[in-house]
Amino acid sequence: MSDAATASPHHDDPQFLKEEQKKYFTFMNLAFLMTALTGIELVIIFLPFPGSLLIFGSLIFLSLVKFVGVIFWFMHLIYDKKLLTVIFLFGMTLAAGTATALMFLFSESHVDQELPFYQEGLIQEAQDESGP
Repeated sequence: MSDAATASPHHDDPQFLKEEQKKYFTFMNLAFLMTALTGIELVIIFLPFPGSLLIFGSLIFLSLVKFVGVIFWFMHLIYDKKLLTVIFLFGMTLAAGTATALMFLFSESHVDQELPFYQEGLIQEAQDESGP
C-alpha cells in the first residue's frame, strides 16, 4: 500500500495541527479539573456536618459541573451542530422531568397507608430494627 493512501490529508496542514493541539490541551486541562473536583467531593463527604444542606448542595453542584464537562467536551457535543445539542438537551430535560415526576408520584405522601402491603412493610421494618 502506498504512503499516500495511508497518510492523513491534514498531516502537513499547520492550522489543522494547531487546532488539534489546542483540543488536546483543552481535554487534558478538563481531565485535571475533573480530578480536582472529585478530590474536593471526597473531602466534602468527610466534613463533620451530617445532613447539612450546604454539603448536599455543593456535592450536587460539583456533580453538575462535571456532568456538563463530560457531555460537552468528552462527548464532543461542543463541536457538533447546534441542532444536535438541542436534541440532546431536549432528551435530557425529558428524562429529568420523568424521573422527578416518578419520585413525586411514588413518594410516601402519595401512598395509601391503609393498604395491607404498606402495613406489612412497617411491621417488617419494626421487627428488623428490634433485632432477634
